[in-house]
Amino acid sequence: MKSFLLFILNVLNLLIVKIIKSYIHRTEIYLLKKNIHMKTLATRISAVIAVIALLSVVFVSTSCNKDKTCHGKVTVVDTNGAAISGATVRLAAPSVSGDVVYDGTTDGSGMASFDVKLPAIFDVTATHPAYAGEEGVGVLRLDEPGKDAEVTVRVQ
Repeated sequence: MKSFLLFILNVLNLLIVKIIKSYIHRTEIYLLKKNIHMKTLATRISAVIAVIALLSVVFVSTSCNKDKTCHGKVTVVDTNGAAISGATVRLAAPSVSGDVVYDGTTDGSGMASFDVKLPAIFDVTATHPAYAGEEGVGVLRLDEPGKDAEVTVRVQ
């Protein structure tokens, strides 16, 4: 069986070589009829290949520069909907190597911002010393790089 496959591969190889030689011969005849020199043809082909290579490099370099950071905002409010400044906010997501955790503190408008390198869906917990024994919980979906996501958490 192995020798048969080798035989088939050799036959295919010979056919491909014959087709390529035939194509080269027809191309040479065409060029002679059109009075086009091989050097001119080689220059034209090289120019086309160079343009294609340049466009490929530009395309690859611009696609690699996209923002891959996920941006999340958590707003913490009390039961009346008033913003709570100075609240501790924790984002936690399970991972193979342990939980991924981000901690932050809300500003004067009750908002904490997070820039996360890898997309994930985070459990959000918010606490404040003035609301002892109470906490706010929620979910923040940061699953698309370069996109912003927001969640409001009510401490109750």
